[in-house]
Amino acid sequence: MQNTPLNALEAINQKVKLGQNFLLAGSDAFLIDRVIGNIRNQLKQHDDVDLSIVYADEVKNKAGELAEHLDTFTIFSSNKLIVLKNAEQLNKKELEVLADYCQSPAESQSLVLTVEKFDARLAAWKKISAACVRINCDPPRWGGEIRAWLISELKRIGKNMSPKGIEEFSSRVELDYYSAANCLDKILLLVNDRKSINEADVLASLGTTRTGTLIDFYRALGKRNNKATIEAVEKMLNADWEPLQVFFQLYRFFLILYRVQLLRKKHLSDSEISNKHLGEIFTSQRKEYLDFAAAYSISALESIISILLDTDSKLKSSSIDKNMQLVLAIISILEAK
Repeated sequence: MQNTPLNALEAINQKVKLGQNFLLAGSDAFLIDRVIGNIRNQLKQHDDVDLSIVYADEVKNKAGELAEHLDTFTIFSSNKLIVLKNAEQLNKKELEVLADYCQSPAESQSLVLTVEKFDARLAAWKKISAACVRINCDPPRWGGEIRAWLISELKRIGKNMSPKGIEEFSSRVELDYYSAANCLDKILLLVNDRKSINEADVLASLGTTRTGTLIDFYRALGKRNNKATIEAVEKMLNADWEPLQVFFQLYRFFLILYRVQLLRKKHLSDSEISNKHLGEIFTSQRKEYLDFAAAYSISALESIISILLDTDSKLKSSSIDKNMQLVLAIISILEAK
């Protein structure tokens, strides 16, 4: 049995057969549902399979009842797909039942276990894990994983998107597969039967998303464009951003630019800075950040850090209107020399 965990994006379209058992580990409900959906759909293509969903808290401290779920066949079909959700909640006796079953599984049914995480040191989990196809269902950690998901989805549905469109999509959606899927659905409604999706389609559909506004905010700051920056701030505040949330993004942005300029002062090349020191930035946006930094000297950035520290104190303690305080700080930042 394969022991190396698969990435959920690889497993979503993987071929499966009745009798295989699966261990889905991770907290991303969207990926878990997609993987289970693929398993169920593929099994039903070849066999008349009944679905049975069991929740761990329903059989906790009920090892005998769990054994019945695993061993009982329905009157409608001799084939079953059993999904046991939140299996990490099971106690030792139920885990031993699962481990015993996984050592000698029925060929006429498949078992899917979902866990947020499991203790691989326990003997029962070692047996279960070794006997199952393991699939990681973790939330995306950076934009490149959203990009990989997008490319996989486009291939699955027979659409293609321009490189610029992919870049804009990856930078504008939330770092969340469910949100990304909703955004892709919006675009698909816009393009209808058209196979090709371009940058304009993405901007037309997603230009007003929270993350899209944030990207516009960064680009306006990077170009030291007063009018566009204030407009982006107003959009965020009108979309229920708190002034302190906007301030945090402002502070993060200029700390990155300051880091870039300090590394340049140490004679590191832009290529080295991009590859080794901008890991938290989308790969597709690193060149932009290098350009943004070029618009601010080190002395200007030092002044900006002082403005930000002063603004932080005022936003947390001052009775002055926080929205106005934020706008005044941004004007001072853009004028810094």
